Amino acid sequence: MELDKAIEQRFSVKSFTGKQVDFGVISKLLDAAIKAPSAGNLQDWRFIVVTDAIKKSDLGKACRDQLWVGQASVVIVVCSDLTNLQRFYNDRAETYGIEDCSAATQNILLKSTDLGVNATWISAFDEDEVARIIRTPDHFRIVSVVPLGYSEEKGYEKKRNELNTVTYFDEYGNSTMNPSAFPIVKEENVTAVKEASKESKGLFDKIKDKFKGVREEMKKED
Repeated sequence: MELDKAIEQRFSVKSFTGKQVDFGVISKLLDAAIKAPSAGNLQDWRFIVVTDAIKKSDLGKACRDQLWVGQASVVIVVCSDLTNLQRFYNDRAETYGIEDCSAATQNILLKSTDLGVNATWISAFDEDEVARIIRTPDHFRIVSVVPLGYSEEKGYEKKRNELNTVTYFDEYGNSTMNPSAFPIVKEENVTAVKEASKESKGLFDKIKDKFKGVREEMKKED
């Protein structure tokens, strides 16, 4: 599946069928997770893969009584091992741990969509209770609980705010874009790009065959 399709088709579910997720699929999800960026490349994420029925049910209760979590085939709890982060980043360790594990969690969600598996990111939980259930050490920070499985729920059209209501340029409150800062080439608009090239000192004068070699020419000009 193309990345854009995975981003568009990903959605959260709150019910699962009894169909089980193969371990091979889980391995692919975790392999995607560890490709995420991490502070200092310390790779502090740790993944607790929960399949025990009682523990899954207990996790649902710990997630503010979201009991449907117990229906999941697998629950992945994403944690940060703060040991090395604290060694190198002191008081920023927990912040970086949350960021690292959030990036890993998003990779899990997108890869699960790619593989046809349903997943939900849960961040509302009693961290002490979750830690007790999965028996993590004190230097772990629990970031997300991700139930996985197959659901009969259907995807829905995402409703998001318009970009121009959440995007600013150079400083908060400035909604005016400087066009000269974004020399973006779009193949479907040959004429516009050629006209723009005349105003940018011939940067795109040698564009041929729908902009093959544009990047090389830009490098030469740089």
